[in-house]
Amino acid sequence: GPLLALTGDVVPNYMKSILLTLILIVTQTSLAQKSEIEQLMLEGNQAFNNSDFDTAREKYSLIIKIDSLNKDATFNLGATFLNLGQNDKACEQFQKAYSIGDIGAFDVITQYCGVIKNVDKMIPNHVDELPKFKYNGKFVGLILRKNKYQKEINPLFIDFLKTEFKKSKDLKKLKDKFYIRLKNVTKEGELVAEIKGDIKNKYKEKILEILKNNTEYYPAIYNGEKVELTGGGFTLPVSVQ
Repeated sequence: GPLLALTGDVVPNYMKSILLTLILIVTQTSLAQKSEIEQLMLEGNQAFNNSDFDTAREKYSLIIKIDSLNKDATFNLGATFLNLGQNDKACEQFQKAYSIGDIGAFDVITQYCGVIKNVDKMIPNHVDELPKFKYNGKFVGLILRKNKYQKEINPLFIDFLKTEFKKSKDLKKLKDKFYIRLKNVTKEGELVAEIKGDIKNKYKEKILEILKNNTEYYPAIYNGEKVELTGGGFTLPVSVQ
């Protein structure tokens, strides 16, 4: 991508030919690997459907050797181990599949393995408790569950922010609307957020300072352990005035 954006004035002709050769080699290698993975996946799935689990295990394992983050092959390898009666190995693969982004592995893990283990990040639907913030001396929900699938930012947090923003002398001249994206609360209790909108950087910096320093945060909890959230986060439109 970026290499193709360079102009002739920046890159000498001999370098351009070297870069083009490198790009072609990388592209051809990637395509070849993709084609090999697709073929192995096809053979693995056929073997699995024919109950030839030893062959399926071999094919899925070869995919993972090529692409260690292939979540489909990792999950399928877990399912293969399960059918071979090797539950511990199956659960190990399901856990890995979840950790690299296979959300569907959660239900299988809870059914066959008990709980998620050694995972630092989870989606909001799977944690026992969502992140909290300190309000009037006690921790309350930062994110609230409206129902099984819908969540919202606690109105108390919105009121808290408006109060804190109005107290700030630096933000008194800010009249434009902006957006706060709450991305995460780390295990250490640090809020990860970003400010979106057509406002000056000095305002963005002040807003982040207020967000991070004017209250305390507590991370999500799963099975008694602190975890971080993965996903798109929660966006909040804000106006100081």
